[in-house]
Amino acid sequence: MFGLGPLELCVIGAIAVMLYGKRLPEVGRSVGKGIGELRRQIATLSRDLDVSAHIDGTSPQSRRSSHRVDHGRHDEDVLAATQVASPRFDPPNQT
Repeated sequence: MFGLGPLELCVIGAIAVMLYGKRLPEVGRSVGKGIGELRRQIATLSRDLDVSAHIDGTSPQSRRSSHRVDHGRHDEDVLAATQVASPRFDPPNQT
């Protein structure tokens, strides 16, 4: 558990009892509820990202299942349509 030995855990427990005393069970419950809520939120976020990636077609599953439709274009036309135009760079004249 996080590389802590039994002695370190006892020291942490003793410090927790000194700080919280009778409220320790209440603090433990609230920390547990907070961790549970954090896990639920992370799962929800992960699920939402997976769904949006699937809708966008960027997920590995949707890439495998999608097929390319050829509408009579040649490969050069498809390649030219997907390339982004960039400005041409002319080096300065060396005189």
